[in-house]
Amino acid sequence: IFLHHSTGGCIWGPNDSATGVPEEMENYNAANGYTGENAVSMTELWWPAGDNEWVTWDNIFHNRDTANDIRSILQNNKIVVIKSCFPSSDIDTSGSPADTLNPENKTVFNYRWHWRNIINIMAAHPENFFAIWTNAPLIANATDTGSAELSHQFCTWAKDTLAAGLDPAVSSFPSNVYVFDFFHKLADSAGMLAAQYASDEWDSHPNAAATELVAPQFVHEIFDAAIAYENLVGVQERTSQAPGSFRLKQNYPNPFNPQTTIEYRVKEPCMVSLRIYNLQGREVSEPVHFYQQPGVYKIDFNGENIPAGIYFYEVRMRDYYGVKKMIILK
Repeated sequence: IFLHHSTGGCIWGPNDSATGVPEEMENYNAANGYTGENAVSMTELWWPAGDNEWVTWDNIFHNRDTANDIRSILQNNKIVVIKSCFPSSDIDTSGSPADTLNPENKTVFNYRWHWRNIINIMAAHPENFFAIWTNAPLIANATDTGSAELSHQFCTWAKDTLAAGLDPAVSSFPSNVYVFDFFHKLADSAGMLAAQYASDEWDSHPNAAATELVAPQFVHEIFDAAIAYENLVGVQERTSQAPGSFRLKQNYPNPFNPQTTIEYRVKEPCMVSLRIYNLQGREVSEPVHFYQQPGVYKIDFNGENIPAGIYFYEVRMRDYYGVKKMIILK
């Protein structure tokens, strides 16, 4: 489901253009041979009620917004796409830690703080895949060079630092979240909505040309990322009974080609990280980076796109560390 307000509706289309998200999903299914239950699909909804700025989304994901309860949406939709509209690009200053005392302050510091909060909640829902859009740029007559530059800085951080796992406050970026950098698809070099993509010189809503540009990217990027997550790891809790200890078991089968199962046990609620390394010590995959409840879990790991050889997989949870060796045959 795609949760949006007006700018998202423009991209959903057709918005007086020759295409839109529904048409691009048909093209995507045809190009990949997806039919029946394997076909991708998405609905859209004007949501939440009121504004959809980042402070609002932060409150929603923390269940602090009684008018907008997202829990049923998460239960009924495997893929959830959220975005803010162009008012979020009206940023005042870079800001400082004191800004968090007033969460509604429109500063880069607060926006980063809100995104980190949202991402951490998303990571605690491995049963869902999330896509989060960066800001919508404003037309020149609706902004100034300072605000446009600040929005550019924030959106660049979201894609190139946070989503790349380089933000020290988040560390490894969760594999069930994808950042769709909407801002830089339509912004010019000054960080403003390019004139050719605006409804008019006073209206920052995306026009037909913007729809034709972004709708195909929306479908391809988000569904490619969601399917990669689905194929890479299927996390299944086998029992809710709390095991007596943390434990990592040997994968089976081993050697394998291309799929194997990794099982581990979580004694207490905690953040769980499962990483896979090659013989050179380079990380090749992090199929698990979730907050998980006590139970026994198994991971169906697919090594189809990894070269044959010897690998090590490690799990870290609370004060437990375990490592095992596995072999991929081709």
